[in-house]
Amino acid sequence: EIIMKKVLVATGISASKIYYIINTIENYCKDKNIDVEVKGRNVYEINKEMNNPDVIVVLGKNSIETTIPIVLGKAFESKREVEKACEEVIRYL
Repeated sequence: EIIMKKVLVATGISASKIYYIINTIENYCKDKNIDVEVKGRNVYEINKEMNNPDVIVVLGKNSIETTIPIVLGKAFESKREVEKACEEVIRYL
């Protein structure tokens, strides 16, 4: 049985940007043969236990208190070093 890994993208930015980040992470993982489910949520409405993600990608200021690993998503906003950020996400999967 394949266990799908879960990534949660938490952000206060626009929907179009969040879809870019979700698609980028999904495609990067797919290219590495990693089954992953990536969901986006507003950082202000987030229930951190939702779906028990393996890792949370946070854009903007991190105000989430959790034991779940957090990757800061600044690279996705600037579109620089995106591959490096994706590799950091994968390390927690």
